[in-house]
Amino acid sequence: MSASIIARATSVLATEASAFQRLRLLPEHNPRLEISDPATAVLSGHGFRVIENKYKRGLEFASHFSEHAHFCYVLEGQYTESTGGSVSATFQAGSLRYNPPGYEHARSFSAGTHCLLLEIDREVFDRVANLTDTLQRPANIGSILCGWLAHCLYQKFLQNDPLALISIEGILLKLLAETARQANGSGPAGNVPRWLRIAHEYLDSNFQRPLTLAEVAGVAGVHRVHLAREFRRRFSITVGEFLRKKRVEQACRLVSKTNDPLAEVAVNCGFSDQSHLTATFRRQVGLPPGRFRQMMQAG
Repeated sequence: MSASIIARATSVLATEASAFQRLRLLPEHNPRLEISDPATAVLSGHGFRVIENKYKRGLEFASHFSEHAHFCYVLEGQYTESTGGSVSATFQAGSLRYNPPGYEHARSFSAGTHCLLLEIDREVFDRVANLTDTLQRPANIGSILCGWLAHCLYQKFLQNDPLALISIEGILLKLLAETARQANGSGPAGNVPRWLRIAHEYLDSNFQRPLTLAEVAGVAGVHRVHLAREFRRRFSITVGEFLRKKRVEQACRLVSKTNDPLAEVAVNCGFSDQSHLTATFRRQVGLPPGRFRQMMQAG
């Protein structure tokens, strides 16, 4: 269900991308417009906006509702977001936060902060939301892959080139899909039975080695068919998809932060060999691990 939902969601947004290209990519059009503080520049497309914001130290926004679904990527500084009067989290440089439309929150800035805001129009969001509910809740996006996508999007934004908008649209689609994948792999612990939480935790702790469905089912004390069915129903992702997601995320960390040989990275992340790593990594990330390493370590 997870893969088909994401594919359908991507198809919906790809339609919006096509419309955007027809309406906005005119030779004389300069998409970045200088506007007043705190927003320093805005790129508007059909169904989305990319806004570069600079917030002054001590600035506070009282509790309010977000009209649009949006990502907030912190380029410099930090901010604190709270909900219902309680501190939710502090986001520092490199952090990526996703909030759905209608989400109530307050923000405060203890330091001068530079952010990139990616807003998605309600009409576009609703079409995707009809396919999956994973984007209906806020999320702290901790994967290196999503951080890399946000970084790439900002670099394209700085080019001030209408043709770069094609790349930005594609990156935004990938970012939405990866956010949905990350949300698919986690669910409220209180909403699942204890045996399924045990299975989820066992997978989370042992994904770096070969695992069988029978082994995980044995740890949880249920039949493997029951485990497969309930895991997918509760988390909107199969056991196999969850393992691949965890392994690719770990590979992203090792590839970007170390110079370990790719064959060694493959073994340490639970892949059978380097070829298996490369094929899976390319499928999930969109480029081979060697190229990903070059881009991460260069930027």
